[in-house]
Amino acid sequence: MGANVNTKEMPILTSLNYLFSHEAGKTVAHCLDLDIATSAETIAEAEESLNALVLFQIGSCYTAGNFWQLRFKAPFEYWQALEGARRMETVHLEVEVPPVVLPIARKVLLPVMRSERQMQDEAALAVAL
Repeated sequence: MGANVNTKEMPILTSLNYLFSHEAGKTVAHCLDLDIATSAETIAEAEESLNALVLFQIGSCYTAGNFWQLRFKAPFEYWQALEGARRMETVHLEVEVPPVVLPIARKVLLPVMRSERQMQDEAALAVAL
């Protein structure tokens, strides 16, 4: 039927946290749950790029059986930056769930909690690091 998978070792992603910041004229998008970041000119472009990277990371980890990579989160300082960030509208990212228990793939919607860090927060984070 397929590879024998120990589902107890699999991380469960119930949502994702994206933090957007502005550095050197670019928008940086950071998925804190997977510690993946990218940049672009606008929030929309950065988010589109980050979504592609997140989907690739999730798919690659499941395909290769490297579930531990889905547990690699951003450093604590970035999670702290969420406290002062402006909350944005929550959106959903459609993720294909591979066949783990049954030989059936399906798609699920993962909520993406989005926040934007203001310029003064970036200066404070730089000092803290």
